[in-house]
Amino acid sequence: MLTFKPIEPQDAQWVTPLLHASGYMTSTYAFVTLYLWSKAYDTQVARFGDHVIARSHRGGIFHYLYPSGHGDEKATVDAIIEDAKAQSEPAWLYGVSVEAKQRLEQWYPGLFTIEAVRDDYEYIYDRAELADLPGKKFQKKRNHVSRFIRENPDWEFHTITEESLPLVRQFNREWAALADNKDDPGIQMEHEAIEMVFDHYTELPIEGGYITAGGRVVAYSFGSAINDRIFDTNVEKALYEVNGAYNIINREMARQVCARYEMINREDDVGSEGLRKAKLSYNPIIIEPKYRAVLNK
Repeated sequence: MLTFKPIEPQDAQWVTPLLHASGYMTSTYAFVTLYLWSKAYDTQVARFGDHVIARSHRGGIFHYLYPSGHGDEKATVDAIIEDAKAQSEPAWLYGVSVEAKQRLEQWYPGLFTIEAVRDDYEYIYDRAELADLPGKKFQKKRNHVSRFIRENPDWEFHTITEESLPLVRQFNREWAALADNKDDPGIQMEHEAIEMVFDHYTELPIEGGYITAGGRVVAYSFGSAINDRIFDTNVEKALYEVNGAYNIINREMARQVCARYEMINREDDVGSEGLRKAKLSYNPIIIEPKYRAVLNK
């Protein structure tokens, strides 16, 4: 029997170690990512032995994050299957890695229809490359950074703290209200999710920074650990009209916030051709597949 509860900031204390334990590389195994979208997707969590299970309900489907933790993984998946079969609506496992897919096929032949979801594949980068932008392949990125520095000689990077959070929040609200953003349902849903994170910023295992130039905020970003090796960039916003603002916040986060990590996960491209092109332009070292395992009831 699984007992689910709404995810709350204080759950990070027990959920985070279990999410990190399996060594998965995707953003769904970062507590902040689960919490960020918890209201939008009605995310709840349950503990089964030494595994954590997240369950969301959206689009008339129950979504279960493939479990992470220690011990008997199959028993945990059995418990998910039992819970899913008790629901009146379809159910599937999401965030399934290549290795987890193979285990599901071995344990439950014919029970799941498993398919790759290309739009959900996540882009993972060498942190040192994002920090240094070396070689010919990063020439255009270095040019954008150089232009930003040339046009904004007084620029500074700052860590987001409790004291500076109101300044960043105001920037985020103004960014969401820009003409190109205010009528975009996806941006507005994300804006509400970010506001919720900001309400509990100091309670969450989260790190971020922002850029000022000309006496104003021009960009900010925040994220959290997927595990000891990989940092997940949850949010990155910059003023469109400031040349190189996105490039400089990307570089400075890699240099000053993520220095202890080997890699940075910049999440998926949501099927957007433009976003996919932008993510590929930063030369990912891994494009991590994600599978969906639909339960055949």
